[in-house]
Amino acid sequence: MPANLPPDYFAAEEKYRTAESTSAKIACLEELISTVPKHKGTDHLRAELRRKLSRLKSEQHKRKSISRHESEYHIEKEGAGRIVVIGTTNVGKSSLIAQLTHATPKVSESPYTTWGPTPGMMNIKDVHLQLIDTPPLSNNYTKPELFDLIRTSDLLLLMLDIQAFLIQQFDDLIEMLVNHRIVTEFLKDKIEDSDSMIIMPTMIVVNKVDNQQLQADFDTFCELEQADWPVIPVSIQNQYNLDTMGKRCLEMMKLMRIFSKPPGKEPDMSQPYVLKIGSTIDEFAGKVHRDFINQLKNARVWGTNVYDGQMVGRDHILNDGDVVELHL
Repeated sequence: MPANLPPDYFAAEEKYRTAESTSAKIACLEELISTVPKHKGTDHLRAELRRKLSRLKSEQHKRKSISRHESEYHIEKEGAGRIVVIGTTNVGKSSLIAQLTHATPKVSESPYTTWGPTPGMMNIKDVHLQLIDTPPLSNNYTKPELFDLIRTSDLLLLMLDIQAFLIQQFDDLIEMLVNHRIVTEFLKDKIEDSDSMIIMPTMIVVNKVDNQQLQADFDTFCELEQADWPVIPVSIQNQYNLDTMGKRCLEMMKLMRIFSKPPGKEPDMSQPYVLKIGSTIDEFAGKVHRDFINQLKNARVWGTNVYDGQMVGRDHILNDGDVVELHL
């Protein structure tokens, strides 16, 4: 008996195939099982999927037991990208994580409250990004594992406190990164021997810009540096500019959202596929299902630089927010 699997199954199957961490695979597999119709033709498939789910849950349990002996800085990647937040003490890193994610790091006005990394998931325009709070960087002592964690990030948020010694904070952070062979992307041309270092995309987030006077101080900081750096003022206390900061993160990570539309049906606007800016129809098809790369004939697109429902080829470059209907 044929399985007659719905399009949702293939979309969920590809999410499962591309999931990197065990917890993500478990979540995707549970979603995959829910899309399989219940009839005799799918009995074997559903049984096989349940066996895989059971095996993954068993592996996850064993890893949790072993992980007690592993470094707390070993954090599995989740979501469409990883952002690591760094800064000196009391700049507001933990408050930012608490505000933008469901994580619950300890927040306090006392210095050195955070002693280990705390991950959370930030949702920006339906794109899920992993945001990691970190202990303060210090010239006195910082665990080497923290710099290993920084090297795994797709974007650094270099957080400063406008109400402290702003330029000194910035210089200290840059110096500590360079001493560990890490250089921010906007300074790569000004650092000697930067070719031998890891170059990290970095946004400067200046926190505690809580009023107009502090906004003027921020403007003065930008004028003194006289550089076209990716820098943004925020106030966690007033929730000022946090949405803009999130959108800037997507831009700097060069991510865009593409929505799938099954033929004859409405598009699913709740779960976008996340691709790098500049991706083509061919790459989107492979994201939906790896077999679609060979089976794809053409596609229809609603969105930017097309008329609604325009037929396009494999090499058509997509734009953020486009809706795509694949024809096999």
